[in-house]
Amino acid sequence: YMLLGKPLASFMSWLTGSLTSMADNGAGVLLGVIIGLMMCFDLGGPVNKAAYVTGTALLTEALTAGVGTDTYNFGTNFMAAVSAACIVPPLITTFAVVVGKKYFTKSDFNAGLVNFILGCTHITEGAIPFMTKNIWPVMPIMMLGSSIGAILTLLFGVHDPAPHGGFLVLPVVDGGLKWVLAILIGAVVGGILFVAFKAYEYRKNGNQIVEG
Repeated sequence: YMLLGKPLASFMSWLTGSLTSMADNGAGVLLGVIIGLMMCFDLGGPVNKAAYVTGTALLTEALTAGVGTDTYNFGTNFMAAVSAACIVPPLITTFAVVVGKKYFTKSDFNAGLVNFILGCTHITEGAIPFMTKNIWPVMPIMMLGSSIGAILTLLFGVHDPAPHGGFLVLPVVDGGLKWVLAILIGAVVGGILFVAFKAYEYRKNGNQIVEG
């Protein structure tokens, strides 16, 4: 840890600066895409955590600066986008298993239902089993859905002053309904694509559910 401390700190400083620069230059869509890609690359792993830690660092600066400042607006908007990108993947699986139930095993169906609770409480790891079974194309589908959620959150100007909690923190989110809408749009788009993929697998396998 001692050996990794300085390089990690330098990387986080560079990452924070780069993402802040994008926002300053009005590259909101690109910023949302990067957040979505990072949050879904390993769903709770180091890359995901790097994006989340960046979000909490910017949020700390935001809360220190105070409501009404540009720093506050950017930090809380960024945190809302990170949270949206974290919530979307589990909800993608929930949408997929409900709409495309006949394409999933009983265990995957149950896991997808549980992911509704996990997603709503900001726990993205529930989507990992679905992604690891089919890295391609499920990982890109998750990345797309999360990016849409993050982009819309940024464009809608949602501000989240809480670092965690999922929908539990809705009472303190500025633009909460828009935030939920952004997340749901990302989840539905990703869910439709996931169902389409599973339907393709189902037909290719002679109208049999594909295990794993």
